[in-house]
Amino acid sequence: MLSNPPPRKSLRERKKQAQRSRIIEEALTLIGQSGIADMTIDAICDRAGISRKTFYNYYGTRHDLLFDICVSRTLELVRGSVDEALERFDHLDERISHVLGVQKQQLCQASDLEHELARYSIASIGNSLASGATLLSVMNENFLRLYSASTGDLKDSLSAEFCAEMTVGMIDTVILNHLHNPDYDAGQRYDELIDFLCRSLVRERARLRVSGAAQA
Repeated sequence: MLSNPPPRKSLRERKKQAQRSRIIEEALTLIGQSGIADMTIDAICDRAGISRKTFYNYYGTRHDLLFDICVSRTLELVRGSVDEALERFDHLDERISHVLGVQKQQLCQASDLEHELARYSIASIGNSLASGATLLSVMNENFLRLYSASTGDLKDSLSAEFCAEMTVGMIDTVILNHLHNPDYDAGQRYDELIDFLCRSLVRERARLRVSGAAQA
């Protein structure tokens, strides 16, 4: 039986979504040109052709806008790579290798804009309990999906919840070190992390040979 299509958004809802997207687009342009520090509400309003009152209809503060951008990008990357891993691969070690391989590529090839947003994300985790919890929750929920779909491959003593939390914590550490140490080899650390997770979490009989590099 065919499911009913989702209800069509009203014209007002579509206009609001378009305006929100325009605000985000102009904010990203400003960050790319001058960095987050120089991205002001007035500058965004000037570029988007809106008043401050209109801006505040969408975001209460500058931080709310930046945080929305960070969460959206994190969700897009992690959810997309987990969805693809679950669709393309049957074994947990293959799935881990794919998801972390995508993140490795994203981090090592990131533009200045992406680095700016990553720094802001990490700072949010440290400076605001609510903001940090939201970002960590986005990542944790998707890694929980990954491990929950592969419980048969997990070692007996491990829960999907524990594996998700541990993985997210390790990834955040790699990102933090990469952003603060120009000599830090994030690519090598991701390869080591892939190998460690596969050996530590996956049953011996279910584990394939993983070189540490992401499988395309």
